[in-house]
Amino acid sequence: MTISKRIQRFITFVLLKIKGQEPIRTGQCHQCGQCCLSFRVKTEGKWIQTPSQFQKLIKLKPEYSRLVCKGEIDGDLYFTCSWLTSDGICKDHHNRLQICKEYPSTTRFYTGNKLPDHCGYLIEAVVPFEKILKKNLDHKRSKK
Repeated sequence: MTISKRIQRFITFVLLKIKGQEPIRTGQCHQCGQCCLSFRVKTEGKWIQTPSQFQKLIKLKPEYSRLVCKGEIDGDLYFTCSWLTSDGICKDHHNRLQICKEYPSTTRFYTGNKLPDHCGYLIEAVVPFEKILKKNLDHKRSKK
């Protein structure tokens, strides 16, 4: 990751903290399959950058063998899923990988990466409901 991207992420993070906001994910999967065509994979908290790291992940989690390496971009390997049908639908959506169930991660907001077209999800910065509720309750208590 370039220095400018790291700076951009940091600035976004700080601005959200100042505003009391957090990125949240809303919506639902439309099963368009776009997210399955090109994605990165983390293991042990780091993006996979070498085929040997990927093989190590497969030994730990054999279900990841369904992924196919597409190539490398900016030092990270990108993958596609072999379970994606020609219709763009997962062959076994109910038993998809954990990374698929968690897609899209709200950390995506910090990177500025856009979601695929036709994705049913949205990631936006908002003040979490819990913070608003706490502020209102604290305000009411202070009036008593």
